[in-house]
This record gives sequence, structure tokens and C-alpha cells, in this order.
Amino acid sequence: MSKAARTGDVGVNMVARIASDDFGWIFKRNPQEYDFGIDGQFEVVTDSGSVTGQIAAVQIKCGASFFSEQNKWGYVYRGENKHFNYLSAYPTIVLIVLCNPDSEECYWVKFDPTHTVGTPKGWKITVPFENTLSKSKNSILDLLPESRDVLSEIEEYWKINELLVESGFNLFIIDRDEVEQLDTTRTRAFFDHLRSTKELAFNCMGTIELSISGYDEDLRELFEIEEVVEFYKNLNSVIPELLFFLRSRGKCHTLPVIAACIGNAKIEGKRAVHGTQHKVVFETRPIAEYLHTLWPGLNELTYWLDMDIEENKEITYSVLRSIGLEVPPDESNA
Repeated sequence: MSKAARTGDVGVNMVARIASDDFGWIFKRNPQEYDFGIDGQFEVVTDSGSVTGQIAAVQIKCGASFFSEQNKWGYVYRGENKHFNYLSAYPTIVLIVLCNPDSEECYWVKFDPTHTVGTPKGWKITVPFENTLSKSKNSILDLLPESRDVLSEIEEYWKINELLVESGFNLFIIDRDEVEQLDTTRTRAFFDHLRSTKELAFNCMGTIELSISGYDEDLRELFEIEEVVEFYKNLNSVIPELLFFLRSRGKCHTLPVIAACIGNAKIEGKRAVHGTQHKVVFETRPIAEYLHTLWPGLNELTYWLDMDIEENKEITYSVLRSIGLEVPPDESNA
């Protein structure tokens, strides 16, 4: 091993000792053959002994020569251009650490391209005198992204998904303000959630009902309210996989309401007393055209879930039956 390599090892060992003894952290050394400017990494460990996932990369320079040049504020470190882009693009913060084997002190600075100065042969950066590594645990922690208890957060997410699957019926409520502003942001986010995994999407097939809130005092039917009609008319372009998730079996609600809105439904004859049934007529052509825009979304989702053509057809005919449209005779028992 060359003298330079031995000196480098001394610096790495000094930093590793500080990480272990002063910080209580883990130091992982990069093998020399993979050293492109990063000699190792700090991995933060809590006082209770848990690793946090917070990481700081370290470039280590050891030897008296690295302390020979100073300015008013610290030691001047001169770097090579070949490492500049690598350090700049590194996915975690990079600390440049200068190790003095005589005093056994180490000094550091966070590498920041905007804090460097160009030189004829490369670049330079100031390593502050006050940045003694052994006393800088909290200062380095302040530079790292805050540690999160992701497990607790994801456990809540798992519970929500479990409820979505186990219930077999999920009601998503759309507020009146969203309807009037044609705001589908939250609705799209809900369906994105359903698609977060293939398992969740498959198990939520045919379980969703949409409910419009805020019109309880309005005596009109939903298909008679212009903004509700416009909202549903725009929904196909925002939620192309709508037919896969909406309930179409048994006594479903959303699909008939959408059909009434799209089909320009009207109450025939005298309006019945509120709370009782009345006859509604609608046009089938606009409904067929609307469904035609949604079949590709259904096909895309069943393809993504590796469902066969028969499963796709079963959903299709269930949707048609739910809104009172005819199913081909040979599929009447599908």
C-alpha cells in the first residue's frame, strides 16, 4: 500500500471513530475501487438504536498539506473538476472532511456548488475553523431531511385499504362546491388511490358508489340540476376507468343517475309526491356514446390486471343491465 493510501486510511478511520464514538452513528466505507469522490457515508442512528434512513455522504482528505492554506474564515480546500458534477448531483448531502493526523482533529463543510470559487486548475471551498467534526453532530443533523415515522403513517394507509376491501361497498361523497366548480381533483385522487396496487384495484372492482352532497333541500332530481349534469358529463374524461369500479350489480345508484344525466332524462307526466316513484324517460343514444368513451378505460384496467375477455364482458354487460339497456341474448345469463 502506498503512503498516500495509508494516509487516506488514517483519515477514514478517524471519521469512522467520530461517527461511532461521538455521534453513535454508523459509518459505511466505500471500497477504494468504487471511490469516485465519496469515501463513505454516515447513517444516522437514534439514541434508542433505530436507524432513520438519513444519510450524509463524506469525502475525506487527510494530511498536513490540506491545512497549509487558510483564509480569514477557514482552511481552503482545492478540488478537481472531474469530481465537481459527481458531488453536485449526489442524491444526499456531501460533506468534505479534512483530517489532521497530528492533532487528530477533523473539520468539515457541506459541499455546495454556489459556495465554491473557480480556480485555474479546478475549484476551491472554505472549510470553517469552527466546524470541528467531533462536535458537529447536531449541526449535521440540521442539514438532513427530517426523519419521519413512515411506518406509523403507512399503517393508517393499510387500515384504509383493508376497510375498502372488506366493506364490499364504498361511498365516495362529492361536495356541492366541487360540483359547481367542476373540480374533480379529489375524485381523481380517490381513484388513483384505488389503483395504488393491483390487489387493491381488483378487490375494489364494482364496489364504488358516488354521492353528491349539498342538495338535500333541493326538490329537483339530480338529473334536473344543470351543474350536476355537467359534472357527470365531464367525469368520463377524468376517470376513464369509471365503469370498472362503479357498482353495477344489485340495487346500484350511481350508474342510473349518470345515465339519467347523460340521457337528458325527464319526468313523464305529473311529478309524484316527494319520496315516491315517478316515471322517467331518457334518450339512449347519448348514453351509448358516453359509454363508448369509457370502454377503453375499462379495457386498459382489465388488461393491467391480467383479466381475460370473459371477465371484461361480464363487467360490460353488468353495466348495461344496471342502466336498463339490453344485453345480447346469448349473454343474458353472463
